[in-house]
Amino acid sequence: MTLLAVPPAAAQAVPASPRPPATGGGDIRGRVVDAATKAPIASASVNVTTLAAPASVGRASTGADGGFRVGPLKPGRYRVRIFTIGYTPRDLPPVDIKASAPQVDVGTVTLTAAPLELQSLVVTGQKPDVLLAPDRTTYVVRDMPTTRGGNVLDVLRNVPSVDVDIDNVVSLRGNSGVVVQINGRPSPMKPAQLGNFLAQLPANMVDKVEVVPNPSAREDPDGVAGIINIVLKRTADAGTSGGLTIGGGTTGHADIGGTLGYQRGPLSLYGSYGFLRDNRPRTDAISRENRYLDPVTYLEESGFRSQIPVAHTFTGTGGYRLGTHDELSADLMYSTRNEAEFYNIQYRYLDAARDLSNLSDRQSQGINHEFNFESTLGYKHAFTAKAHKLSGELRLVRAEEGGPYSIAARTLALDGAPVGAPARETQTGWEHPGDNSLKVDYVRPLTSHLRLETGYKGSLRNIHTTLETEVFDSARARYLPDSARINDFTYHQQVHAAYAMLGAKPGKWLLQAGLRAELATTQFHLKASGATYDNPYNSLFPSALVAYDFDDAHQIKLSYSTRIRRPDDADVLDPTPHYLDPLNLSRGNPYLKPEYIRALELGFKRTAERLTVQVTPFYRHTLNAVRTLRTIDSTGVTTRTFANVATTDAYGADATVSLSGRLSGFAGASAFRQISNAANLAPGLSARTYGWTARTNVSFHVSSALDLQTLLFYQSPLTVEQGRIASRTRLSLAARQKLMNDRLGLTLRLVDPFNTSRETSTTIDPQFYQVSDRRRAIRGLLLSASWTFGRGSKEHDREPNDPDGGNGS
Repeated sequence: MTLLAVPPAAAQAVPASPRPPATGGGDIRGRVVDAATKAPIASASVNVTTLAAPASVGRASTGADGGFRVGPLKPGRYRVRIFTIGYTPRDLPPVDIKASAPQVDVGTVTLTAAPLELQSLVVTGQKPDVLLAPDRTTYVVRDMPTTRGGNVLDVLRNVPSVDVDIDNVVSLRGNSGVVVQINGRPSPMKPAQLGNFLAQLPANMVDKVEVVPNPSAREDPDGVAGIINIVLKRTADAGTSGGLTIGGGTTGHADIGGTLGYQRGPLSLYGSYGFLRDNRPRTDAISRENRYLDPVTYLEESGFRSQIPVAHTFTGTGGYRLGTHDELSADLMYSTRNEAEFYNIQYRYLDAARDLSNLSDRQSQGINHEFNFESTLGYKHAFTAKAHKLSGELRLVRAEEGGPYSIAARTLALDGAPVGAPARETQTGWEHPGDNSLKVDYVRPLTSHLRLETGYKGSLRNIHTTLETEVFDSARARYLPDSARINDFTYHQQVHAAYAMLGAKPGKWLLQAGLRAELATTQFHLKASGATYDNPYNSLFPSALVAYDFDDAHQIKLSYSTRIRRPDDADVLDPTPHYLDPLNLSRGNPYLKPEYIRALELGFKRTAERLTVQVTPFYRHTLNAVRTLRTIDSTGVTTRTFANVATTDAYGADATVSLSGRLSGFAGASAFRQISNAANLAPGLSARTYGWTARTNVSFHVSSALDLQTLLFYQSPLTVEQGRIASRTRLSLAARQKLMNDRLGLTLRLVDPFNTSRETSTTIDPQFYQVSDRRRAIRGLLLSASWTFGRGSKEHDREPNDPDGGNGS
């Protein structure tokens, strides 16, 4: 159910009958009562829109006796919607105001109780861009010009507090420990692999993005930074409907997407296909001062990486209603991605006087293959009582990533000429993540203002990683296995969890308390050494939410949750050295502990007619936070590893301003202070940092057919363990022209016009000082065209987070 915010100046609360006469022009009046008790409903919202071209022309709140009046109104036909917290919204038949009869009394209107759904606060007009609910903020991105012709990562870059780095790793409030869900379901893929998967999904598949920074006990506890839920378009309308999108750009980007939906009677089908080709080359530069040597020496690395992915993605959704109380559903997602990759890196060794003393290079090329398959079977049963329901879901996920690479390393003369034959090798690495899960949820209203939620989820996750390295033996003229770089890693994780939550809605209060109990067992095995590492652990995850609605325009809330970040990635656990290149190794830590976070948030929202302000102070205390550390040996080889720091404490605030009307969009800023206690590892590793980010995404509606939009992002410099990270900026501009009554749309997007897509970091250690600079060439023009047929999607008309529609979680 939706709560539309009414500015105090626009609301006309009506005292007890008799109702006052109109002061000029026409008006619509009536009285709102409870359908069961016939008691008056005070403070219900009444919204009046024009019927021909829906636009809000008047709003009011009911008085103590349930009475209301909206006016003055010009003669015409109007639509009236009445809604309030705890009741199902009701649309009245069209109302005619005539010059001869300007006052219309709709009589007594009854509302049916719908207990304890988390209401949203709609920020903009009839097609809202931002929806605010006590537990989440939803950003509707389906019509956002700055995402057209891009991929899902471009969509996330447009969302406040969300960032995507140059390696496609997603973070929330600067923390990469966020769980990214698709249609409310988590993925077993590791962050970088998940980022690459999201990069192959066209942006036009996305309907909205939900940001849940402090989830309740109902949600999976994984993700210390919270949850980002990407909701794909998957709703069919009556009859047949669909659309087609095609785009291209100066960067070598090309995409084609199509959707097709069918709905008749109890059957609903929806499918989509997306093709994506891209080319965003990257350059890397590293400058290192080797302080472990006397005199000091220097190393300069410069690299060029070309990556050209070609991806195909299919999605399908089917639903069938078995009468009025039961529904079966099935979801499928299948995607493939082949990425041709070439990487050339040159090493320049300098003496204490910074004169060139040695020169070499290394070239690698190959094709990275990715495959993802997800299937879900669902069942829902609605009992006779309102909001009394049972649902179950069986899910299977399979994925694969990897492929063969050939590598040639050459020694060069100081003038760049090759010396001798190159050293050749091949590497073939594969990763096979998989996930099986069963989930059951039960909701039962205990009274009209009290609800019980409970459920169970069991999951089994398996990850199998292999690496084979062969070195060319010139004497034998063939490739031979390198036993030091052959690996076979398996990881098994089994989790059983049960939760219970109570929710209450006494008056203007919303209260929620929950507890999730979890039994987890993990094991990973190294085939080469025969070593096995077991780590069973049990956890409790309490959550609480208190919200108070002062009126339709003001709300305050306080929430608490406990989250976990499990070390379940071969990269962070496997102690076998992995060669990034001869001078850079990576080694996991099999003794990493789970990372626990306790989060507390205070939120305040104020909504006016066209403006909404949301301020959220937060505090997070983390135990066993996982951090990346780097060391260097006497030969100049740096090793990246991972360790638990004792604690980290972060506190700060987010602020978001949303605007509707001809000039619409949002601007957000986040500032935080983080204190890291790493005394358990080594002196001098603890860090204190202050950082902030700012982002604005503004649209200007030049006319009913032309929109202009701009996205600007800035992140301040940060101090981290062992160094610092430089500031970053990003800018995109877009224009969208609507044709054929918005059935055809053309979008032109200018990405990164000032070529600022770069990340610079500095590592400071007693043994070495290193500056790393990475740039990705994304500057370019993208043009896309989209065409739709059939009826418009119900997603445009359905109220967000309504009891029957769900919220994607």
